[in-house]
Amino acid sequence: MQTTVRDQDAQSLALATGDAEVDGLNAEFYGAIRYPGPPMSFERLADARFWADALDHDIGRAGRPVLPVEGARVWVAGCGTNQAVITALMFPGARVVGSDLSAASLEMAERSAGQLGVQNLELRRESIHEAGYQAEFDYVICTGVIHHTADPGRTLAHLSAALRPGGVMQLMVYNRYHRTLSTAFQKAMRALLGDSGYAYERELEMARRFVHHFTPPENAVGGAANMGAWLAGYRSAPDAQLADSLIQPVEHSFTVESLDSLAQGAGLELLTPFPNPFDAAKGTLHWEMELGDPELQRGYDELPDARRWQVTNLLSMEGSPMLWFYLQRQDSPESRRSTRELCEAFLAGRYVRAATTRGMHLVGPGGVYAAEPSQQMPFPVWRGKGDAKRVFDALDPRETMEETMRRLGIDTADPRTVNRLRVQLASSAYPFLRPA
Repeated sequence: MQTTVRDQDAQSLALATGDAEVDGLNAEFYGAIRYPGPPMSFERLADARFWADALDHDIGRAGRPVLPVEGARVWVAGCGTNQAVITALMFPGARVVGSDLSAASLEMAERSAGQLGVQNLELRRESIHEAGYQAEFDYVICTGVIHHTADPGRTLAHLSAALRPGGVMQLMVYNRYHRTLSTAFQKAMRALLGDSGYAYERELEMARRFVHHFTPPENAVGGAANMGAWLAGYRSAPDAQLADSLIQPVEHSFTVESLDSLAQGAGLELLTPFPNPFDAAKGTLHWEMELGDPELQRGYDELPDARRWQVTNLLSMEGSPMLWFYLQRQDSPESRRSTRELCEAFLAGRYVRAATTRGMHLVGPGGVYAAEPSQQMPFPVWRGKGDAKRVFDALDPRETMEETMRRLGIDTADPRTVNRLRVQLASSAYPFLRPA
């Protein structure tokens, strides 16, 4: 694979020699670190369609489910240690395939699935580049994977080919502005090591030395000071976390613009941001900005979604959300719903409070998971505030959402207000309301 000078400056690609070679490096790397480790618990909801319905609502597929009640198939591509197991529990009515390069990661996943009694999961040791799936899956999940391949565009094309015509993809890639320090560190470390190739133990030892001993010059400001503080944050991290963060063999990162271009090249289109729990926890979930000046705001609000998200990405930089999106094939029989259309549907909808129960499987002695009868709890548990809390408390399923908001004096003409409430009340990250 040829890279431009610009790519070489912005990415950590010294080892990105080809698909098979990088697949081999990743198999070795994740076989060594087995990261993330087993979670303290897994959960299973009593309502088997809860998360499938949330997916439909996220993208505006009311009445036309992404995952049909019968025969649904899901592919977790690059599933690692836990993600395929979690997915099988979330979508118990679907057949789930989990693929990974690392035998060690798959062994951990298989052990967890067996202890949990998961019956709808098949684990396969295979490369995305060699799996060869053609129009087989309703839902493809690939998070934190293609940015570690030799050619992400080629990898994404394989994922696109695996989607059924009306299928949906959930994709996460690194945000360029989140990876400035990690990319610079990886490039500096490999420049110090020279051209002797990749060796996990040697790189881990060098990373440890930097983490514990790198000292910025006295009175340093900006880059060196930022790097020193960032590295110091890993001093208590276990080796697996340190390795995953600091010495991954190959790392690409993207802006909204470059991700959109990558998607188009693979025959895909961006649908809408995936409301993920990590951005929700950090308070960086929303892609809609307030610019202060009415004229600037008007121009921003009128932009097509992808261009508006790119402006947010550029102006917010490291404070912008993760690049975690839903996508679909460009030839999908389902029309893409813009953010404006999703908000209009939200305002026109009538809602009730979502309610099911959550069963917990807790890890016990010897790392064995067991169901905990006392851990059957109501789900979801309300945790909102501000206008979202006011709407939740005042909800009347006889009213449209627009009528409820107007009754409370909330501006229904402001697109940022409406979209924030849509995400904070009726999304996968905040699944508190469901259509009546």
